[in-house]
Amino acid sequence: MTAPTPSHSARRAICDGCGARGWLEPGETRQCSECGAPYRHMALLEGFIDRWFAPLPQHVSEFYPRHLKLIELMWTAEGRGREMYEALGLDRVSYAQFLSRATPLVVRGLEEGWIQAQIPAAPSPDPAAYQIHFLDADRWAEELTEAFSANIPFDERLRPPAVEGDPDLT
Repeated sequence: MTAPTPSHSARRAICDGCGARGWLEPGETRQCSECGAPYRHMALLEGFIDRWFAPLPQHVSEFYPRHLKLIELMWTAEGRGREMYEALGLDRVSYAQFLSRATPLVVRGLEEGWIQAQIPAAPSPDPAAYQIHFLDADRWAEELTEAFSANIPFDERLRPPAVEGDPDLT
């Protein structure tokens, strides 16, 4: 998502609290969406440093990280995330690493329609108002297993269904 183009009279601004950068029109006041502190126009030296040495502005919504965190909290609610992590029995993958790789799969499932989210129209203190529904649980299991297949111990990987008369069934 790209940020709106500032007018010619806008000046670079910086958040007094966290250092986030943006633009302010003359006379405009703005609160930072991350920390709530006010933005102020950059001083001359700050503007020079910002212009020549700061990284390029990223074109990502300020709410994107919050959106991902909400999705993560929804699908891991009631211990589901930990349960899936433990069920996979991953080698050398922390729970935090698991979440950072599995949550984008949930987002993709939401985009493609095999996962649905139930989010209230207005914020609610009731956690039950926020739900994730895995419409195609088999697809979720396949996608998750595939994403972590390199980290699943060989003897624990999914095996083909047993055939009657198989000597390994004893």
